[in-house]
Amino acid sequence: MSASPGPVALVTGCSTGIGRATAFLLARSGYRVFATVRTPEAEASLRTDAAGLSLEVLRKDFLEEDAASTLVQEVLGRAGRMDVLVNNAGYALLGAVEDLRAEAVRRQFQVNVFAPVQLSRAVLPTMRAQRYGRIVNVSSMAGRVSVPLMGAYCASKFALEAFSDSLRAEAKPFGVRVSLVEPGPVATEFNRTAVAASREILETRSPYRAVYQDYLDEFSTPGAATPQQAARTILKAIRAARPRSRYRVRAREALLAGIVQLVPKGAMDFATIRFMGLQKLGRS
Repeated sequence: MSASPGPVALVTGCSTGIGRATAFLLARSGYRVFATVRTPEAEASLRTDAAGLSLEVLRKDFLEEDAASTLVQEVLGRAGRMDVLVNNAGYALLGAVEDLRAEAVRRQFQVNVFAPVQLSRAVLPTMRAQRYGRIVNVSSMAGRVSVPLMGAYCASKFALEAFSDSLRAEAKPFGVRVSLVEPGPVATEFNRTAVAASREILETRSPYRAVYQDYLDEFSTPGAATPQQAARTILKAIRAARPRSRYRVRAREALLAGIVQLVPKGAMDFATIRFMGLQKLGRS
């Protein structure tokens, strides 16, 4: 074991998007970064792009239950300390609740909830001994409001938020701070990955088939933020002397979060049903 001269950060889900941008930003900001990816192709790409940076790439699949504990052991074995954990790895499962198979929902929660829980548990003994640590859980606006056809994903983000709220109070007396970052739409591979992960559901003979076609034809998020904007928000949460419980990437998301708390659920249902074209299903 060789102790790292600078702060050590572990960032998950760095193949593309927010995780990749965060790993690069932290490496350029003086952190020794350990970045996880899932595939050999992503590992090769990140190693190439990270040449010259203090960034080490580790391949882990969080569908494997022991991935979290072995990952933390490996980082501690190399660096000797753990200052920052960014739980970013995750994906969205699309589909109406009626069409979601139990195993698909379990996979969603394994990656989006159980892996962050396991990683947080694994880093806490070291962070407590140091009397310092930062845990940033990347949630979503879907952790504040649930929308049709994304019930499993929204449920996983609601769960991540609840877990983070409990952990924040438990860890604070030991010098460990926990924050949530709640991005709205971000221009990443998120949509493409969601469709790929959900294709078996979206292509079934389902009463929801008509609205699934919109996802298969074009699943876009106009007006999205950039991964770099999200990464800067994560760095802000890490560096804050008194981190907030929640951070949003842009003011528009903060405004939306406030509005959602005020609008009656019936009105929200009315709006989302029409926005997503669900009203046409009852006519067929």
